[in-house]
Amino acid sequence: MKKRFFQPIWKFEEIEKQLTALEESGWRLNKIKGLRCFEFVKSKPKTVQYFLTYSITREKLNMNIIENSLVQNFGANQIKGTLLEGLSGTSVFRITKQEELTEQSDNRDIIIQHYLFKKVVFGIILFFLLFAPLAIGAVINIEKFLEELNIFYMVLLSFCLLSIICYVVYNLVGLVYQNKKLKNK
Repeated sequence: MKKRFFQPIWKFEEIEKQLTALEESGWRLNKIKGLRCFEFVKSKPKTVQYFLTYSITREKLNMNIIENSLVQNFGANQIKGTLLEGLSGTSVFRITKQEELTEQSDNRDIIIQHYLFKKVVFGIILFFLLFAPLAIGAVINIEKFLEELNIFYMVLLSFCLLSIICYVVYNLVGLVYQNKKLKNK
């Protein structure tokens, strides 16, 4: 059986709960194919814990500390995926006994919060870098500015601006979610 989970990185706990529930109902995670496409095999129902990490660029070092802690302190096994899954940054660990992973979960949430903050700031800077020259040009000489714009350029520019806005909003939603989650802990 194959199953795909479409959860953003700030909702890893939901994927972990779903993976645990599938294992308890007799579907063991065998491997990961593609971007969060999980392949399961029929097995004996078992109570296990799953823990997901997200290893991205500079945060990779901090996530490695969490991953090493899972393996060394809790005997976690990493479920291997394909190269594509490795590029997506998501790693899945199976722990065969029930453990308290509050510290690892809190550390992961803080790393993801920092990552989302950087993405929001990057998107805002990109928006202003793209929009500022247009705004300045329009203010200085609006008639010449409008004459030189053609339809293709306007459509391309609108698409870029809309994409950047969606990128910022999506990551901002994640950042707000992470902030609330960390405040409630």
